[in-house]
Amino acid sequence: MKKLAYLLSIAMLFTLGNAPMSKAVPEVTLDASQVTSARDIEMAIEFVTDYGSHPGIVTLDSSKGNFEYTGDDRSINIYYSNITLRSLNGAVIGNCDDGVFFDDMVTNNVVIEGLKFVCLGGHGVYAPFLSQHHYVTLRNNHLESGIYPAIDFLQGDYWTITGNRIHSLGTGVFLNETGGTLIRDNMIQANIGIELYNSGYANRVTNNKITAWWRGVVLSGKTLGNKVTANKFAYIQDAGIVFTDIVAWNQVTANQIACWPGVQCTAVIADPLNYEQNKIVGNKIVKTK
Repeated sequence: MKKLAYLLSIAMLFTLGNAPMSKAVPEVTLDASQVTSARDIEMAIEFVTDYGSHPGIVTLDSSKGNFEYTGDDRSINIYYSNITLRSLNGAVIGNCDDGVFFDDMVTNNVVIEGLKFVCLGGHGVYAPFLSQHHYVTLRNNHLESGIYPAIDFLQGDYWTITGNRIHSLGTGVFLNETGGTLIRDNMIQANIGIELYNSGYANRVTNNKITAWWRGVVLSGKTLGNKVTANKFAYIQDAGIVFTDIVAWNQVTANQIACWPGVQCTAVIADPLNYEQNKIVGNKIVKTK
């Protein structure tokens, strides 16, 4: 730990020395030789933010190889706001439980960018607590999980999930009691692409390419006032969009659904009342390429 703290000190001084103090956000860079467990990355976050007293950036540099955990702590816990965790040289983190785990604390304004998490025993990004995790950005990451959702969060309003590659044997993205979140321009491979559960008001699921072996997007619980538009679904065996409950004021429009070869799938599964209370138009079956 002393060696790591020393290296972090040098990295931080180097960063601050190359930018005006009034504008600089402190940054440290770690390579694989400095990381045996997620705790080493958490220490870097503590150091660069001075234990959450100001914003900070932690950069993971794969120039010396991938980050393969060998220690006991295999999930990066987020317990401060105003943190950026990003990649240099295509950083890959393997042998992880949950890639990033949001603790039961207020943690707003977090950016996770350009990282690849291969976490076959857990989630890619997991925020399960009834706490504020608002204005989180997941951008240009590669997130792989096993049976758990690759991205799974509760009451995390105003998330931005864009440009990611998402793989799961279960659900790609699971939103629970969430509002104001944008899911756009992602490539998702999962049994169920995206599920919105009890989530309402201004969530937008748009322009994603979703390979889902069962269902593309599921709207369940009290899911109100969302938009699911202009997504392309492939290899669907059941339906592109499914309403499992009577929900209202959602717009499900202009989605294209390609079925699993040889399977007759459905564009939308919804009760007649769903068609009355939601805007469901322009969704069509297209040929599998």
